[in-house]
Amino acid sequence: MKSKSSMLSNEHIAMAFGTPVSTFLWPDSVAINTSLRKTILAKKKIDNGQSRSNVGGWHSDPDMLNWRGDGIGPLKQRITTFASDIIRLTSGQTTQPTDAVKLDCWANVSQRGHYNSVHYHPHSIWSGVYYVDGGMPDNSDPCNGRLELLDPRLGIAMLSSKHTMYLGRFLIEPTPGLMLVFPSWLSHMVHPFSGDGERISISFNIKFES
Repeated sequence: MKSKSSMLSNEHIAMAFGTPVSTFLWPDSVAINTSLRKTILAKKKIDNGQSRSNVGGWHSDPDMLNWRGDGIGPLKQRITTFASDIIRLTSGQTTQPTDAVKLDCWANVSQRGHYNSVHYHPHSIWSGVYYVDGGMPDNSDPCNGRLELLDPRLGIAMLSSKHTMYLGRFLIEPTPGLMLVFPSWLSHMVHPFSGDGERISISFNIKFES
């Protein structure tokens, strides 16, 4: 007689209320990142930016895709491509009207001690990050300057077993060329950066307008 565990197979398990998160490391990113870094740091010199979730650091206005710079066009193409793919894969639709997809995009520059407090992005469907420069961390702390997506399951911290999916952390290392997309309702934060140089990222929101 089969044991109960051996009777189970993939079709007997549904990941109810799972949270889709997608990452992609864009190849050939050195040139675009060099251009974006130059454009962002030049903008930072003449613009005070905004104070949002950032504690220290610089947060630009959400109009980055309208800036001048050689890297802006390729950046917009990358975000648009990623947006189209994630919408197609999660909605079950083979096509999406591209004129209905609206993007807000802004740059973030952090130096030593800067971080982003816990927040989410209202009035959007998807949110994402593209990394331009990870800076030069001065320690091996796994949280140093990293984005953390917070587990939305209430009470999950009451469980602790390394053999299950009931406890874990979702930390993202700021790797240049990496793009990440997640639901806009998902709370997240960026841990304090300890190191030299600038940690430069680009955040964006994906929304639909009829």
